[in-house]
Amino acid sequence: MDSLRVSKPSPGNYPEYYQNYFQYLKEDLPILENCYNVLQDSLAFWNSISEEHSLHRYEAGKWSIREMLLHITDTERIFSYRALCLARGEQKNLAGFDHNEYVRFSEADRRSWASLLQEYQSVKQASLDFFASLSEKQWRAKGSTDAGPINMAAMVYVIPGHDLHHQRIVKERYLPNLSNG
Repeated sequence: MDSLRVSKPSPGNYPEYYQNYFQYLKEDLPILENCYNVLQDSLAFWNSISEEHSLHRYEAGKWSIREMLLHITDTERIFSYRALCLARGEQKNLAGFDHNEYVRFSEADRRSWASLLQEYQSVKQASLDFFASLSEKQWRAKGSTDAGPINMAAMVYVIPGHDLHHQRIVKERYLPNLSNG
């Protein structure tokens, strides 16, 4: 399935706010190649942040970088679970989640940066392995979330896009504060 070309999902096949995440992916690459490339680049990016800097918040009340990375990992788990549900023919509405509450209860800052990076990498690899196992029929699966209809391609596209979205925030809001202060 490495050569599988899954088109970027068209509007109506995903909740509207997912559109923001799709802009980060290269449309000329097969989806699994896109996911693999994003994983490699993301590992290099997140590993470039030091243990000390991983506790940084650019402003009071904002997430630390550790909390952000665990948020990305938690979100990937949830989206991979939703993809599993679609692949297995689930007909029930797939529930949403409150990402702020998940972060609040995550206790990410008590953990080492190295442990968060390892978990992140393991979850990413498990998702890639699952997506690579899907048949063409499973790639056409559709379902529904609390926010509206969703198809498999949208579910898979949003995962790397979500990660890249948060990397952009770290680059724009967190890292400049570290070099200035």
